[in-house]
Amino acid sequence: MSIIEFKNVSKNYNGHPAVKNFSMKINAGERIVILGPSGCGKTTVLRLLAGFISPNSGEIIIDNQIVAAEGKIIKEPEKRNLGMVFQDLALWPHLSVKGNLEFGLKAKGIKKIEREKFIPEMLKLMQMGKFINAKPAELSGGQQQRVALARALILHPEILLMDEPLSSLDQDLNEQLRKEILKLHDKIGFALLYVTHDREEALDIGSRIIVMKNGEIEHQAKLNIQ
Repeated sequence: MSIIEFKNVSKNYNGHPAVKNFSMKINAGERIVILGPSGCGKTTVLRLLAGFISPNSGEIIIDNQIVAAEGKIIKEPEKRNLGMVFQDLALWPHLSVKGNLEFGLKAKGIKKIEREKFIPEMLKLMQMGKFINAKPAELSGGQQQRVALARALILHPEILLMDEPLSSLDQDLNEQLRKEILKLHDKIGFALLYVTHDREEALDIGSRIIVMKNGEIEHQAKLNIQ
């Protein structure tokens, strides 16, 4: 059963189409990778689903509810039960690791006693427990990536959106974090929508790959993997 559906979604910027008649379904627990070069529309798809922008036409549906349609955002980003890891990670530099994780929990109205429990548990899962009081500038690139993942997952999202999150890492660390993302997926069970221009990364992470070109789906394939 699909938890996300795009129905003939189009998005234009200054009259130029970024996404054209895009239709896609995402099932619970599925790992979908959108693969394509810069400017093909893949990040626009993420931003549409996250609720940062609205479609010019078509509908976006989450859990059988229309959340955006025809130039309108019907359900705001914070109400969509989505987590997102940005390409630049977007960690708050002035906050500690704990502070970065606590920010979203506070916004959700999670009480302090629960925050004090959830944060150490999540950092232990990410093998980052001893860095709880560190600032982002004191961490390596891989450690910052783990904090960004922890911040997204601590809110227990139904689907995790990842926008080329490993593109700045060297090959060894890239491969290591791919494995960790898959382990987290298996353990927590979220659906994953992952954007990349790297074919090897796509094949490693995706259970279904969607290839985009010029704002449209050019090809898609389901992989015979677990």
